[in-house]
Amino acid sequence: MTMTIEATTAEEGTFLQSAGRTRGAAWLVLRQHRVAAWSALGLLAVLVGALVWLRSGITGYTGGHEVTGPGNDAFRHLNDTYGDPLHYIGRFLEYLPLLVGAFVAGPVIGRELESGTYRVAWTQSLSPMRWFAAKLALPAAALLAGVSVLSATYAWTWRSLPLEHLPGQWWWRNTDMLGPVPVAHALLGLAVGALAGLLVRRALPALGVTILALPVLLLPVQWLRDRMVAPATELSRDMPGLIRGNSDWIVGRGMVDASGGHLPEPDCGIGVRPEDCLAQHHAVGWYLEYHPGSHMQPLLWAEAGVCTALALLVAGAAVWVMRRTHP
Repeated sequence: MTMTIEATTAEEGTFLQSAGRTRGAAWLVLRQHRVAAWSALGLLAVLVGALVWLRSGITGYTGGHEVTGPGNDAFRHLNDTYGDPLHYIGRFLEYLPLLVGAFVAGPVIGRELESGTYRVAWTQSLSPMRWFAAKLALPAAALLAGVSVLSATYAWTWRSLPLEHLPGQWWWRNTDMLGPVPVAHALLGLAVGALAGLLVRRALPALGVTILALPVLLLPVQWLRDRMVAPATELSRDMPGLIRGNSDWIVGRGMVDASGGHLPEPDCGIGVRPEDCLAQHHAVGWYLEYHPGSHMQPLLWAEAGVCTALALLVAGAAVWVMRRTHP
């Protein structure tokens, strides 16, 4: 019985000592990058404050003015004073994953491997895997918290706009900026940066590899974006238009043959009437594929899920590389 208690106590002591080393490593990471951490926190506060101010201005202005369209003075003032600044903040959210990946690939991982300072940590009873985990745990936690707050505040402000009059703000043109998508993209950027840093082992080249690799990974996601949720289909005898306002995202149009099959939209030439075009191709009507506004949230969450899965795969590859090169 005494031997069992002693063994259990020894195991608990080892666990506590290991946990203490990991917490100490995380604290060291924070100390090393405290300037970047404080700068990111300050930038987050500024952007959230700006979004709150923009929403207050938008709701106040639209409550007292009639915004009817591009030819309206109220529209121009709203777009110039509030719409454009909001769009710039959205663009920052869109490109934030590149900044995250570059920072992780360069200063966090690549610079330490290039300079050899990681050996100091490894000689202080900290294993290579614990060092790697500590390097990524803090940025990952900060991203989940910070980008979630920024993305939620951006969407809250974006919804206050009269979106039907602002084509540049339509939801299907801003999916990189809305909901969970920026968070998932940022986590993917972190994973790509970590893998690039481990493979390249030099700060600036690893940074460049990340900036090139992340868009390549996201390209097929963007190609498949409109197919992650099945679009709605509308049939008509008349040729449907390709613009239906801000709530519907048109993704396809074509003809329907006598058997009900879909034919891609043909090139019938300039000046040919839609009914004559149908006759030329022995079709009986038209179809339109689109995503209504109700598809926005399912599409956002579907893309976020795909990007999170990609981030886990890339992170798994980084762990494999770490174990292979530093067992």
